[in-house]
Amino acid sequence: MTDNRKNSDYRLSLSGLNSTLSVGYNILKSYKYSFEPNVGVVMMKNKVNTDNFRNNESVYFTKNSTGIVPAIDFSFTNASGLLYGVKIGYQIVMNENSFWKKGITNGSSEFSDPTNSFFIQVKVGGILQMKNNSHQEDTKTSIIESNHYETEMKTAIIDNNGDKLFTVMHPNPGKETIILLHGGPGFPSSLTEVINDLKDHFHIIFFHQRGTKKSPCRSGDYSMKAYLEDIEAVRHFYNIEKFNLWGHSWGGLYAQIYAEKYTDHLLSLFLCSPGSGTNVQWKQTEKEVMKLNKSMTTTWEWTKMGMNSFLGMLGSDNAYKRLFTQVMKNYNKKFVSVDASIIAEDFDLLKADPINKTRPAIVKYPLLKGLSHPDFKITILYGDQDIYTVSKSFVIDRYPTAKVVAVPNSGHIPWLHNPDVYKSIVSRHYK
Repeated sequence: MTDNRKNSDYRLSLSGLNSTLSVGYNILKSYKYSFEPNVGVVMMKNKVNTDNFRNNESVYFTKNSTGIVPAIDFSFTNASGLLYGVKIGYQIVMNENSFWKKGITNGSSEFSDPTNSFFIQVKVGGILQMKNNSHQEDTKTSIIESNHYETEMKTAIIDNNGDKLFTVMHPNPGKETIILLHGGPGFPSSLTEVINDLKDHFHIIFFHQRGTKKSPCRSGDYSMKAYLEDIEAVRHFYNIEKFNLWGHSWGGLYAQIYAEKYTDHLLSLFLCSPGSGTNVQWKQTEKEVMKLNKSMTTTWEWTKMGMNSFLGMLGSDNAYKRLFTQVMKNYNKKFVSVDASIIAEDFDLLKADPINKTRPAIVKYPLLKGLSHPDFKITILYGDQDIYTVSKSFVIDRYPTAKVVAVPNSGHIPWLHNPDVYKSIVSRHYK
């Protein structure tokens, strides 16, 4: 940088180079948003040159200094990769070496005073995304990847109009099919114990719902229509005409929505601690869940849950991972070892997008009408200390022919909290 100022007798020239190396941590862990506390090391080299034309003399002042720069950086990146941001910080000079040439050395001047300073920077830039063509997905084929294990479990990735669904199948030829819907949304549980209880007697299919880590949702469509099409895509891919549908928590509400739309495809419906309903009924469900979580946490834990929920709504996967870790502790605290319940979940599969975008789709969806006289069996199961309280009546009233069962000494995850009673209820349902 150079700035020349002169009159008929003098000319003043300014030049310099400042560089900073910073290290920070993005709290949000989002592609779109970055909120990053950071600290850096700054190196500054500046020079002031004075030319005296009357005396034919030049004098210059140099300043070399190093310092540290604590700062906070916030930025936004749009879909096309353009970045906009602001950085706020304070520059602290740690070491300084300055002098005048031509013998002027002592005393402070406007150039040798301390340079500690507060600053605000506005940033505009871009992100370059490199693509590896050798790994491009073929969206024209239904099956992208298939793995076979010694246990005969098979996995496949199914294409549904460009969106992918990671599916797991436990084959049992000649047996009825059960499709399992995990809770969430946005957080696929492995349902290991549930699968192990059923796979010897049924053909089991389980899939990670749209938008989770292994089932990327390129379209960004989290409408209930899209969710229903996912089950249909799985059904068609595995060539299933009719099947038994099992759903837990949000997956239990997902199952109810499907059952109302595709009644003719079902052999039975098993609702395990199901979400209570769409629209205003979902809001009531959320209040009950919030009340349970607050009762199970200390003031500090509850405060952290609120902070992580806020950061999650801004798009942070990591914040939601921290939030759901505490949620799982709360759900299991009174029934099983908390460490065991946390280890059983793979929080790395969780994604913020389906959590944030599915909720408004549920609230927007019309209230469910229910099935007054279905031609298949329905079982509704709750733990006697479940997270849902008064809103359970929405589900029970919706299915007057259903068998309603309470599992004693159990919360929201009955196959972990009281496995023997849970197994006996499942066995009676599928007889």
